[in-house]
Amino acid sequence: MSTFLRAVKNNIPEKEKSELSESDLKKWGLEAIHLRFYQVDGVRWLSQCMKNQQGCILGDEMGLGKTCQTISLLVYARGCLKMNGPFLVLCPLSVLENWRQELERFCPSLSVICYTGDKERRAELQKELRNDQRFHVLLTTYEMCLKDARYLKSWKWKILVVDEAHRLKNQESLLHQTLKEFTVGFRVLLTGTPIQNNLQEVYSLLAFIQPSLFLPEAAEDFVSAYADVQTEPALADELHRVLQPFLLRRVKAEVAAELPKKTDLLVFHGLSALQKRYYKAILMRDLDAFRTDQNTRTRLLNILMQLRKCVDHPYLFDGVEPEPFEMGEHLVKASGKLSLLDTMLSYLQEGGHRVLLFSQMTRMLDILQDYLEYRGYSYERLDGSVRGEERNLAIKNFSSKDVFIFLLSTKAGGVGMNLTAADTVIFVDSDFNPQNDLQAAARAHRIGQTRPVKVIRLLGRDTVEEIIYSRAVSKLRLTDTVIEEGRFSLLDQAQSAASGLQLSEILKFGVDKLLSSEESSIQDVDLRLILGQSRDGRWLTDEEHAKLDEEHAKLNESDEEEDEDLEGQHHMYYFEGKDYSKDPSADDEKTFELLLEKQFADLEDAGKEGRALRNKAGVSLSGPLIDPERKKRPLTESELEQRRQKRQEAAAKRAKLHEERKKQQEELNYKKKMAWWESCGYKSLCLPQVDSEGEDIESDEDEDDVVSCSSTDSDHTAIRYMLGDVTHPQADQEDAIIVHCVDDSGHWGRGGLFTALERRSDEPKKQYELAGNMEDLELGNVLLFPIDDKQSRLSGRDYLALIVAQQRDKANNLSGIRLTALDEGLKKIYRDAKQKNASVHLPRIGHSTKGFNWYGTERLIRKHLATKGISTFIYYYKRAPSSSSTVSSTTCTSTPSTSHSASDPAASSPSGSSSTIGNSEDLTKTPEPSTMSHECQGSPGLADFMRGVHVYFYNMAATEKKKLARYLITYDGDEEDLMSSHVTHIVGEVENPVHAQELRDLLHQYPQTLLVKKKWLESCFANQRKVSVSKYVIRLT
Repeated sequence: MSTFLRAVKNNIPEKEKSELSESDLKKWGLEAIHLRFYQVDGVRWLSQCMKNQQGCILGDEMGLGKTCQTISLLVYARGCLKMNGPFLVLCPLSVLENWRQELERFCPSLSVICYTGDKERRAELQKELRNDQRFHVLLTTYEMCLKDARYLKSWKWKILVVDEAHRLKNQESLLHQTLKEFTVGFRVLLTGTPIQNNLQEVYSLLAFIQPSLFLPEAAEDFVSAYADVQTEPALADELHRVLQPFLLRRVKAEVAAELPKKTDLLVFHGLSALQKRYYKAILMRDLDAFRTDQNTRTRLLNILMQLRKCVDHPYLFDGVEPEPFEMGEHLVKASGKLSLLDTMLSYLQEGGHRVLLFSQMTRMLDILQDYLEYRGYSYERLDGSVRGEERNLAIKNFSSKDVFIFLLSTKAGGVGMNLTAADTVIFVDSDFNPQNDLQAAARAHRIGQTRPVKVIRLLGRDTVEEIIYSRAVSKLRLTDTVIEEGRFSLLDQAQSAASGLQLSEILKFGVDKLLSSEESSIQDVDLRLILGQSRDGRWLTDEEHAKLDEEHAKLNESDEEEDEDLEGQHHMYYFEGKDYSKDPSADDEKTFELLLEKQFADLEDAGKEGRALRNKAGVSLSGPLIDPERKKRPLTESELEQRRQKRQEAAAKRAKLHEERKKQQEELNYKKKMAWWESCGYKSLCLPQVDSEGEDIESDEDEDDVVSCSSTDSDHTAIRYMLGDVTHPQADQEDAIIVHCVDDSGHWGRGGLFTALERRSDEPKKQYELAGNMEDLELGNVLLFPIDDKQSRLSGRDYLALIVAQQRDKANNLSGIRLTALDEGLKKIYRDAKQKNASVHLPRIGHSTKGFNWYGTERLIRKHLATKGISTFIYYYKRAPSSSSTVSSTTCTSTPSTSHSASDPAASSPSGSSSTIGNSEDLTKTPEPSTMSHECQGSPGLADFMRGVHVYFYNMAATEKKKLARYLITYDGDEEDLMSSHVTHIVGEVENPVHAQELRDLLHQYPQTLLVKKKWLESCFANQRKVSVSKYVIRLT
């Protein structure tokens, strides 16, 4: 008997049978939940641990309700043991809100404090807690705990709960060391994966929950005492008895048999020709890593990661995606994995399923997001960069709305969340640690799920993904065996066996078959056979598939003779008569050696011919290949000069050749596009390019016209500001052109002017999306077409001009208005308006967009339209508080006389008449509400209470600045990138004397500017009005 077992037997008494019942818990405050039998048993076990031990581990499988069992324990502690706290609960940020909601729902009598927020907010909370300590539970995250450890240590916690406690598996970690210093009565660790890697990690958890028995310095003794647990059953039984008092683990198969079935599927895919070329290039990039045994592990791991990226999608490498970066079918066809996923998602959507889509890499999530946008699938996204409220909103949207896909990173989306709205889980790539994938899959297969769940894993055939998954499966299989038998050996020997296969051999796996052909190995698949059938969004059960199985059995009768061999061949690595499960085949080794020989021969040739290898076919990755070092003769000054001249000449020739090729390629692409359009019967609605020479002549003539007009009637060249709906322009007898700016994605927007235009006509969405499908949405293009199909005027036609003035990047981020594209578009509209003798009607272009620059926008409108004699109207849409869908258009007039000051109310014209608020010379800025007539001021107001506020942000975090600026612009304020006389407010934080001095200098230079705290902006936004700054002014001492 080891000293560890002896210590446990002497110090931890046997647990007594507990009479604790659910009715007792209800009496003490538990409500709104019915505990299952095993959950009541779990609460009893926890209560017994509290009597005899310093802590315990609740290790139930993910989805069995560890949270509600823990809340029941707190209810028991308060109701039966008369503990009024304080209790400390630590959890990941992603599940903080879930903990708060469940505490509030299951036991509202427990008062809960959520200890989160910025430094200022936490300081306020600390002050409140010092003044009033009447709370039961303090709920916070690991990060907040580490930041404010000094304050939290000052409390005496009755119970400490650590959710996702595998964060404590390293006893040298900062979190482990910090929490050990807390004064705690009882410790509860919650983890669905209590066993992951080795004995050292188990001891770390034991040392945390029972520090009096498991001393930190005894870790090595524990590991050595049970090192042979795999081969000695008696030792395994002893280890089980050591752990038994501290660990409780149940699995779904034992205690939640009523849960719908979960089916795991492996679906293989081929690689595109592009992926194969990169796969070969990556293997050949660092040849020495395969030729030496010393100090190569890091280099081989880097190769492994590059190969995994290649199997996911070649666009993960910079410079691979063809320019210009536009979404199209090339995104799907470039990757075998995405080609399969494309087919699969279409099948799943038709069947009414909802999907959790996991990947290891956030850049792969970016590509998947681009793809989902391109296909028009509804989705939410959650990864490590999504914080706080946005996380909770994404989860809530997916759970409550009809969203098809939830895009998640395995690490960020794999803990604590309940996503039972999904019935299909897809792993685009696998984690090295299989427990992380299990955690992720458990988001859907857990208590509350009412439909069968399918977990689908995509694997690249004959790639490193296969061998990685093989190692993970063997590790997971052994882990399950150990847990079920109570043998917590934690895979020490399994790991050493796995590591016996060298990294270099793993990288060679499948090379023979994969590179036997350079052509794409992507194949069409019958997903109905692979995934099974579904009805009304529910996967069919085994019984419902029984008839299909009988038919398949008949087809397989001819193979009965081979049944004896099949037992050893029913695994993923038996393929086309070969067993790939153990190591690379002889053909793999031979093929790889041939590749090496060829590559070294190329290197020798490259050494003779100069640095030309990077341009050779077959090596398509950038980056130097290792070349044997050799001494070079130093060049003379004249030789250096001669080399410089040759390089300059060569560079000039290359630039000229590149420009010629580019021009030729553009002409070729244009011809191809025209042929494509002709074959599709598509006729572009884009206005033609403006001839620069002709435009100059027209401009000269127009300037003469403008001079003559302005000398007699200044209103002729004014921009007229209207209150009303731009989709119903106030035009007399002439034609009217409505202008709207769109992006180049080809996906029609929702809300605002997009919805208003859809109500007016069916054409805008139809023509815009058609142009997107036909790749006819380049920046600066203008689509022009009539929109009188639903409503029309008695005289004159209404046209819509869509200017492509915004871009969407690969991550689906929308740019602000590109003024160069707007400039080009307005030129085209001027020419067409002049030909049609039409007026032009615009909303406030770019309002609330990123980097909104109204002054630059207004100048362009005046330059290309108003000053050239085109009747130009800019509309302000006033939203009525009633549910009325139509707001009548009313114009507001200000007499263009200097007798009125800016603050004087202007005289109003009769309703429906068209006149200007001010002439073009008065309108150097957006008209203030005070310049409008009393009649207009009586109309419902825009959310423009920040108008006239120009903010310069000083010493603000980028994320905070971005958030505040977005709200500021939304409410008609402006952000200034540079300090100038335009700035009305400096919003900043003063953290040291240097900041204070810099701000003094700025205020001295611009005395009209106010220095305020960011809370002033937050207060304005919260109250929906510009509040007084008196409480928020920063005083510099």
